[in-house]
Amino acid sequence: MKIKTIELENVGGIQHLKLENINKQMNIICGENGVGKTTLIDSIGHVFTNQHTYVLKKNVQSEKGTIRSNILDDTEHPHAVQLYIDKHKPNENSYISGFGHYSKKLILLKVDRTFNYQMLSSINKDELKDDGHTAHQSMSGIGYHDIKSWFLHRHLYSAHPGALQSEQIHNFELSKRCFSILNKNFSFSRVDPNENEIMINTPSGEIYYEYLSSGFKSIISIVFGIIKEIELRFKNPFLHADQFDGIIEIDEIELHLHPEWQGKACSILKETFPLAQFFITTHSPHVVQTANQGEVIALERKDDRVLQRELPNSEYGYQGWTVEEVLRDVMGMNDLRTEKYEVIRNEFLLAFKNRNRADAEIAFDKLEKMLHPNNELKTIYQMQLDSIGE
Repeated sequence: MKIKTIELENVGGIQHLKLENINKQMNIICGENGVGKTTLIDSIGHVFTNQHTYVLKKNVQSEKGTIRSNILDDTEHPHAVQLYIDKHKPNENSYISGFGHYSKKLILLKVDRTFNYQMLSSINKDELKDDGHTAHQSMSGIGYHDIKSWFLHRHLYSAHPGALQSEQIHNFELSKRCFSILNKNFSFSRVDPNENEIMINTPSGEIYYEYLSSGFKSIISIVFGIIKEIELRFKNPFLHADQFDGIIEIDEIELHLHPEWQGKACSILKETFPLAQFFITTHSPHVVQTANQGEVIALERKDDRVLQRELPNSEYGYQGWTVEEVLRDVMGMNDLRTEKYEVIRNEFLLAFKNRNRADAEIAFDKLEKMLHPNNELKTIYQMQLDSIGE
């Protein structure tokens, strides 16, 4: 299952936006706050539901909002769907008549990813996943509260021959390998049977799973959540999680992640789920830096309209670009320094233009202290100051 095109008209703050040439594997959606990134992935999620929704609203100035999409099913047969949003008030809902019968092929992860300690006195049985449940999750997103219980359940039953299907054992082994996905020096150690705790090998010794950093747990929880969700949704027949060929949406992938790990997130997801189609929103230039050609959808607002930015067609994507180049030329951030720096810089330039040595020296002294110690601009400003003379 793949999204081929998506078109929004009068949905939320988006008057009209049509995306074509959507990448079959990775789509990184970036843009300023309020430009409609979350509205876009919510709209894709609603294509796979047939329920009432409070999530999406029509534009206040329109009679209705419209979502049009072309999708390819598992046999690559095209299907067209058109949805309508006719409510604007927070307490009103619109009925969505989409492809709810395909909802198990879409997994949505929203920003409410929490990693609080969870003490388990017992291990729960698997949650049932019918079309109604998965269709609702296409709007609300999946939960993370039972990931630990799922892992412990699989660990317990993997010791008993015949208790788990071969696909479930495969998925459990895949999840255990996830502990090394960011750092090869970390690995799954064991489960403490007395306390139902997951123990991890680290360079500092064995620790509880909950003692991993928020960033480490963020990536682990995303991958665990996807594996668990795939396994619970596909039981007749069962499915290897790394063979899932549906759609995975993740809002703000960089949450809790150090910039170094932000740059690894997309490659980890593509490696773990190579057949899936991803739609990921981000504010992070480090995420965009790792993108291949055709993997970035950059949104911008012009004259109160949301548009897709024209991006350079680089053979290697943005993998050789600096953070500053990504911020300016992909994410549309024109001011890369602070407002205070720009004020002092303008003071220097005005003094230089007026050949005012005293004022230029004052501004230069401030710039010299503000800039990075090795910034080449210091030399340029010094040359301009020297050219004024005494």
